[in-house]
Amino acid sequence: MSLGPAVESQLESGQIRRLDLIRFDLPGKTVGYHRGGRPFTYNGLVYKPNRWLQTGEMSSDLGVAVTTRTIGFSNIPTADPDDAIAQIESYAYQNAPVIIAHLAGDPVTDEPIGILASSIYEIDQVRYSKGAADAKGIRTLSITIDLQPPGRSARGATLVKRSPAEQNFDNDATDTGLEYVAVNANWTLEWGQR
Repeated sequence: MSLGPAVESQLESGQIRRLDLIRFDLPGKTVGYHRGGRPFTYNGLVYKPNRWLQTGEMSSDLGVAVTTRTIGFSNIPTADPDDAIAQIESYAYQNAPVIIAHLAGDPVTDEPIGILASSIYEIDQVRYSKGAADAKGIRTLSITIDLQPPGRSARGATLVKRSPAEQNFDNDATDTGLEYVAVNANWTLEWGQR
């Protein structure tokens, strides 16, 4: 991916602000979060503030291992009924797409200028950690979400073929290599001469 001219110009000036966004496309709900102090709108989606604590590091190995990323959120539960992360267990979140984007912003106004980098993942698993009790004895949870890249590398690790459309996306639009995988065990094979 190449940088846009406005982003390159801002980088050359030496004055830039990085704006980190994360978007979850859960079944029936799209929600976004950012690390700022107030709601932030980008591409028509309002990103909720102050919840996304840990951007996470990517970890990988040589060979066919899947490159994963772990992200962290705080303050679970919350009173906000639109906060999907606080209610993630009510969604079929397994393999839901997650986009992490890093925008170049104006250092004075925080206005986005363009995209520095973005990565797409799928949710692998969700874990919870209990926080300390406050003065009223109420505990909050922190949530850790493990992500993995979509497509061939993830399926290679799980040995699952999810759909022919995904096979075509990973390979060629006309690829029919896995078209008969589900039925080939029922075919009679003849061996030898007739």
